[in-house]
Amino acid sequence: MHRSRAAPLGALTTLAVLLAGCGGGDGGGTTSPPPGGFPAAAAVTAAATNSFSPRTVDIVAGGNVTWMFNAIHNVRFGATAGAPQDIPDTGDGQVARQFVAAGRFPYNCTLHPGMSGTVVVH
Repeated sequence: MHRSRAAPLGALTTLAVLLAGCGGGDGGGTTSPPPGGFPAAAAVTAAATNSFSPRTVDIVAGGNVTWMFNAIHNVRFGATAGAPQDIPDTGDGQVARQFVAAGRFPYNCTLHPGMSGTVVVH
């Protein structure tokens, strides 16, 4: 018999995304909702290793993603319809963006080739 435990509300509303080394993809395909649904917020760390990890974060429509910078990076969404405003070159701090529409929003750091990620809004 499989039993699942309910996660605390804070675990359902905040997803911490840890920084990892370069490489790997976002896996593609669709993501099944975790128990309790997708979180309303996510945090992404961008650091001197020039990567975002994981490359894909999932949130609900109306949710926020906060990028935390400890080295100079930026976040550019390009011409993706419905994407929030780009984040300019930022060194030491945090910048949040709200995602109001469902969809896939790829982004990259134009200062570091290959540094990219995707926000998937459900």
